[in-house]
Amino acid sequence: MTGVVVEAALADRGVSLEVSVPAGAVAGIVGPNGAGKTTLLHLIAGLLRPTSGSVRVGDRLLSDVRRVVPTHRRRVALLTQRSALFPHLTVLENVAFAPRSAGASATSARDRALAELEATGCADLASRRAHELSGGQAQRVAIARALAGDPGVVLLDEPMAGLDVAVAAEVRHVLAERLRGRTALFVTHEVLDLWTVADRVAVVDGGRVVETGPVEDLLTRPTSPFLAHLSGLTLLSGVERDGDLEIAPGVLLQGLSDPTQPLAPGGRGLAGIPPEAVALHLEQPGGSPRNALRATIVSIEPRGPVVRVRLQVASQQLAADVTTQSVARLGLAPGQDVWAVVKAVQVRLYGRLQ
Repeated sequence: MTGVVVEAALADRGVSLEVSVPAGAVAGIVGPNGAGKTTLLHLIAGLLRPTSGSVRVGDRLLSDVRRVVPTHRRRVALLTQRSALFPHLTVLENVAFAPRSAGASATSARDRALAELEATGCADLASRRAHELSGGQAQRVAIARALAGDPGVVLLDEPMAGLDVAVAAEVRHVLAERLRGRTALFVTHEVLDLWTVADRVAVVDGGRVVETGPVEDLLTRPTSPFLAHLSGLTLLSGVERDGDLEIAPGVLLQGLSDPTQPLAPGGRGLAGIPPEAVALHLEQPGGSPRNALRATIVSIEPRGPVVRVRLQVASQQLAADVTTQSVARLGLAPGQDVWAVVKAVQVRLYGRLQ
């Protein structure tokens, strides 16, 4: 197995990416649209050449400003949203194409293709052609073809985009099984993909990798606003004041300090607040100790059984998920001032990573 190290820039795109994926790890790549996620994959695949820096897989230098290893010699497989199966070949011939291209005999390539089709649940599709496959079937066949060539690195660029929920779940399951123990980078916008398929996360924003680490750690303790939003948390930033987080002058937020990433005295910190933990009131409530923050409603968005109320709190954004009954009972509307209340035990405080 081989790891991946990218320390490369593209001056014309304003991109400078630094990321390292250990051998045998699957890294989920997330970030806003246009942030540089696909560019990262294309640098590794050899579709783009860095204007400075380098791309390495294991001990092989694949790209720098002086040389570039051709795509077909990199042992890197790239799977995109489109399965890109050859229309004139059967499913079996499509999958066998990968090992044949790597120099395997016709018999060996056929045996390997059959094994990969079996592993992805597509053995019964072997004699079909691409136009006879559903979207989910085509993606599973594309996965089989990508792996049949024994790539050192597998790159996946939102392979489940456009698939319905049930089909995406099937493809996700196949990826979780077939990528285990392989080195891979997987671009996605879905938290469930990260939990199911990846064991590491890299957040790309503004052409930079701004956050990396194990999936569980980062999704439960995100330090970038994008990942916090993706994982369902709101992040509020501030400065540590006697164990609390001061998010604005005189506005303190109580919570539980994370033992592995505690607030530093007087240092910058973040608070993670689940939207479902936030209650809204027209008057400041009394009672047991809890955080009560003066807020202004920015927007109200129906989301199935709940309503997402976006709030401005001390120039920062906070989200609250409340019932439609609560919205009607309180007469909530954009521009209205309310109290956002959340128990301290439902707030996680942690120091900001530099």
